[in-house]
Amino acid sequence: MRLTRRLLSFTLCAGCVLFPAGARAADTVETWDVGATDLDFYLGAEGVGRDRWAGGVYGEIMLGYGLLPRLSAHFGVSLAGDGRLAGRTFETSFGVFGTPLDTDHLDVDVFLAFGAGLPDDEGLHVAPSFEANFDVAPDGALAGAYLRGAVLLAGPEGPGERSRADAAATLGAYWTAGPGHQLLLEVGAESPLRGQPASTTGSVALGYNVEAAEGLELINEVGVSHGFDGEAPEVSVMIGFIATMTGEP
Repeated sequence: MRLTRRLLSFTLCAGCVLFPAGARAADTVETWDVGATDLDFYLGAEGVGRDRWAGGVYGEIMLGYGLLPRLSAHFGVSLAGDGRLAGRTFETSFGVFGTPLDTDHLDVDVFLAFGAGLPDDEGLHVAPSFEANFDVAPDGALAGAYLRGAVLLAGPEGPGERSRADAAATLGAYWTAGPGHQLLLEVGAESPLRGQPASTTGSVALGYNVEAAEGLELINEVGVSHGFDGEAPEVSVMIGFIATMTGEP
C-alpha cells in the first residue's frame, strides 16, 4: 500500500493541489478504497520571517470517500487570514478524481474540483488537473517521480471584471527511507493565463511524511517560493495529519 491514500483537496487542486493557497503538501496521490473515509487536516503559515501583515496563516479540513474502485470524491473547507490573525477568507470545495491507468510502475490520475470563496463574491472556481506517477518499485516501496499539471478557472470578481485563468505545473520525486517514512522534493511554477498581469512564481518544497500508526500519517513540509518579477522569496511551513477510517468491513 502506498504511504499516502488521499487527494490534496480543492485548495490543493484549485488553489491548492497545485496552487499555493491553502494546504499543499508535498506528496503523491491515489484513490481511496471503496467506502473508506479519509479525514485530512492541515495548519500552515506563509511569509515566515516577514512582517506579520505580509504573512498569512491557514487551516483546512477535508473528508474523502471511495465511491468505486479507482474513483473517489472529496469535500473540504479552508479558512485563511494574515499573520496577525486579522481578516479572513473562507472557502468550500468538492470534487472527484480517478485513476484511468494503474500499473505497478506507472499511474495516471485525473481530477475535477469545484469551489467558491467568501466573503468576496468571486463566483465559482473550477480546476481540472492530472498527475502522472512513476514508481521504481510497486506501491511506492522505494522511490519514484511524478508530474502534475492544473488549470484554475475562476469567475469575475465583480461587474466589469474579467474571468481568470491560471496554470501550474509541479515536478516531484520521493524516496521511501524505511517502513512508514517518506522524503519528498518538489519544484513547481505557476503563471496567470488570463485576467491578471503576466508573472511567474517558482517554488521548492521539501516534505517528510511519517506513518505514525495504522491509518494515521503525519505530514510535514517547508517550502520557498520566489516571483520572477523581483518579488522577495517567501518561506512557508505546514503540518497536518491524514486519518483513514474504513467504512466497510
